[in-house]
Amino acid sequence: MAGFCLASLSMFYAASSFSAEQAMSVGYGFGLFNLHKHMGHIEGGEMYDFFQVAYLYERGSGLKNLNITVQPWVAYVNRPNDGSDVGFNLGIRYYPVRMEELRPFLSAGVGAAYTTIGFEEQGTRFLFILQAGVGLRYKNFFIEDTLRHYSNGHTSSPNRSVHANIITIGYYF
Repeated sequence: MAGFCLASLSMFYAASSFSAEQAMSVGYGFGLFNLHKHMGHIEGGEMYDFFQVAYLYERGSGLKNLNITVQPWVAYVNRPNDGSDVGFNLGIRYYPVRMEELRPFLSAGVGAAYTTIGFEEQGTRFLFILQAGVGLRYKNFFIEDTLRHYSNGHTSSPNRSVHANIITIGYYF
């Protein structure tokens, strides 16, 4: 837990050296669309959930309504075992409609993570990530719902993926 807090603080202090839009967010994630009958479950029928803190760096891409994002994050895994994840995502955020204060968006990205949780069905602790989300920004606040796919990318066997849904709230500063 101390590592989780230290990493969260270091992301916050590093943020002051960048010059584009920046945000901090907190989120709750849980297993979703895994090969089990009950929502929130993963391998062996175990519950899977976590709390995440993320820093978001966002800047224009040169294309109208499309921004590039970099998002390092840390997560405290609550179940199936206590542990932590550290990762990052590189992505895009598309604003189909630009209104004065209310701006819906779509997001997509790729990334990587290291987990201290030994998921037997993934065969490794280093994982690749694909994710997609939908969100709403109001002034400096935002809420986003993201589906994240974790896989070892066939670097190890077995290679069963884990899927999580993450509900995030954040603030641009």
